[in-house]
Amino acid sequence: MRDKPHVPSLKTFVISGPVQREIDAQEGKAPQPIPVIICLQDSKERPEMGVEAAKENVKGFLKGRSGNVSESQFYVFAALLPKDIQELAQLKTWVYQIWKDDTTYGHLLTSTDTIKATSCWRAFAARGKGITWAVMDTGIQATHPHFAAWNTVDVTLSRNFSSSDTLDDREGHGTHVAGIIAGMAPATPEGKPYRAATSVEEQPENPQVVTLSAYPSGVAPEAKLINVKVLDDDGTGSASAAIRGLEYLRKLNDVSLSIRVDGVNMSLGYPFDPESYGCGYSPLCQEVARAVDSGLIVVISCGNWGYGRVTLDNGQQVAVSVGSSITDPANTETAISVGSVHKGSPHRYGTSYFSSKGPTADGRMKPDLVAPGEKVLSCHAHPEQGYEYREASGTSVAAPHVSGAVAAFLSHHKEFRGDPERVKQIFLKSAMDLGRDPAYQGAGMVDLFRAMTSV
Repeated sequence: MRDKPHVPSLKTFVISGPVQREIDAQEGKAPQPIPVIICLQDSKERPEMGVEAAKENVKGFLKGRSGNVSESQFYVFAALLPKDIQELAQLKTWVYQIWKDDTTYGHLLTSTDTIKATSCWRAFAARGKGITWAVMDTGIQATHPHFAAWNTVDVTLSRNFSSSDTLDDREGHGTHVAGIIAGMAPATPEGKPYRAATSVEEQPENPQVVTLSAYPSGVAPEAKLINVKVLDDDGTGSASAAIRGLEYLRKLNDVSLSIRVDGVNMSLGYPFDPESYGCGYSPLCQEVARAVDSGLIVVISCGNWGYGRVTLDNGQQVAVSVGSSITDPANTETAISVGSVHKGSPHRYGTSYFSSKGPTADGRMKPDLVAPGEKVLSCHAHPEQGYEYREASGTSVAAPHVSGAVAAFLSHHKEFRGDPERVKQIFLKSAMDLGRDPAYQGAGMVDLFRAMTSV
């Protein structure tokens, strides 16, 4: 008598292994929702059986079973109890497979890998030790656990030039920027994982909170930071406050026998006004030039003005890239001006659509470099809200990657401290070419490992 052929069970094909293991683990316990990705059947031969029809049928099944249903072109996302998953698996006409919706971790370690900072930590122990970087922004929440363990923020040298009554960061921008440059999340009590909001910008009142499997780190985790608050608590400020902040930093070095401040990050700016100033010669630009002349390395975000819409003769609006959209003070020639690229796949996706484009209004190449600036997780200034980290995008996020890279470089090549022109040339020559127009990428993406080994 011949054995009957083995017929795989339905769940082998429809319910993926990770989902089935979650279901099995709940056996005998109070059932808990399992986040799933529902892959839909798509019959190209019969449109009435295509992906859109499948989507509608699946959403109809999910009605009342999950309070958080969303969709993409080919998938439906939901959190379902085990019994609902098993019932959904019976809809073979519409459901191809049910995958586990794994928690993804877009933390800063992703972008530090992209610019090869982690390679330099291992190969050269270049972690920013002995280097001091100023952050001119909305302030820094120095008590954040990311900074607290190593006393990253030098509170004695920190100053407030804003209209706010406190050095603390009430807006969050400055703390996020600072966390990309330096600091590292320490091990939490009892191994408790850190938490991050991954949609705080889209839904500030109800961010999606995930736990982080690793401890986020700045590009130069052992560097020291100076909090120079020049933006008010609403995230806006004045050029005069920034000028006063730069002057303060210059004088710190002037009155010292050694370098007290190696560089400054300025993730701020405003549109260039060609009717008032020559390009790169506004008062703030000139103050930046003075800071560079004094030995400070000044890293500035290029702005998020690189994308807009135009109206055609027929009234239709179309999206366009906006050239010569670099903001002041990033127009300053001697500064290192930074645009944005994808945090994990810069070669594939190139320059971020929002990143301001060059050349400058007087024909110089800007940006100088590009760095990760899309959905990067860094410090959240208000951890009492339930999470310590959050996502943010923009050239404001890209610039501190370069600041951190330079700080890490200087901690290994201390002979270049106080020589901003030479440092800038090293990083431009060692940048990774992404195959884009220089008006978009400048010299290319910052590559710390190449810079480290080029001298």
